Amino acid sequence: MSVDVSAESIAQARALLDEEGLDNVVFRQADIFDLPFEKESFDHVFVCFLLEHLADPPAALECLKEVLREGGSMTVIEGDHGSCFFHPDSEHARRAIKCLIYAQAEGGGDALIGRRLYPLLSEAGLVDVRVSPRMVYADSSRLDMVEGFTRNTFTAMVQGARERALALGLTTAEEFDMGIRDLYRTSEPDGTFCYTFFKATALKQASTRAGGRLQVE
Repeated sequence: MSVDVSAESIAQARALLDEEGLDNVVFRQADIFDLPFEKESFDHVFVCFLLEHLADPPAALECLKEVLREGGSMTVIEGDHGSCFFHPDSEHARRAIKCLIYAQAEGGGDALIGRRLYPLLSEAGLVDVRVSPRMVYADSSRLDMVEGFTRNTFTAMVQGARERALALGLTTAEEFDMGIRDLYRTSEPDGTFCYTFFKATALKQASTRAGGRLQVE
């Protein structure tokens, strides 16, 4: 079972699975704060890149706990935009990244939530919480990572915050564009880029009751 609030995202996910010839995933469009499932329905809940966009992550975790059976497990993966470092270093690039972080905060999200996973899950009443950093590193010996992550994921994401950052008065168009230019510079043959994701796992309570699996993205 895979759940997303966006019908467009579900359609894209379904198309990707069709390309791979996979038919063992059921998709549901739903809001995490109003999940259409009975309490304690699932053995495992997997959450990826979701909490950073929510104004109330603790409330979201409470909703997920309700559909997780006692003894079930939860996995949460989130990024942390403050974790990146790169060569050549650039103050303009760092300012552009900060614009994304501040713009997301103004919208009620938290682009730094990866570093908060341990206290968030612990305070939600989950037990055996374990968090591990998962580093992504790209240089010219890993051209797939340079293209797929440095250029088309992270830099493109920062660039997408341009209009919002300018509207909030966080920067000027010239300064922001210089930052984007310098981020793309890190994808050149002598450049490097590093970013850290955080993976958290936790349990609810020990039990022998069975259930299914829920994935939320």
